[in-house]
Amino acid sequence: MGHRITNKVSIGGDNAGDITQTGIEAGGDVASLLALVDRLAAEVRGQDLAKQEVLADTLTDLAADLRAGDAAEPAVVRSRWEKVKGLLGGVAQFSELVAKISDQVQKIFG
Repeated sequence: MGHRITNKVSIGGDNAGDITQTGIEAGGDVASLLALVDRLAAEVRGQDLAKQEVLADTLTDLAADLRAGDAAEPAVVRSRWEKVKGLLGGVAQFSELVAKISDQVQKIFG
């Protein structure tokens, strides 16, 4: 059986705006995500892919964001990852790794 959240949150009063989360989710494993991104960058390097240079630069920027820890902007991380996914769209050899990274990005950065 997995972990269950037992803390209760009571919110009272009026809220006229959206409730949003910023920063990196506690318990998210950024180190394993970074390892996956570094692995993808290594596997992509040397391949003859469309927009190879843009892909390499975006992966480098994404890795730098992840190394920044709490200073990483979730919207920027998600945007960079979406760009990488778009550039790798249809390349079957990376589909399993792309799926793993997508799952981690979603869990950590929402």
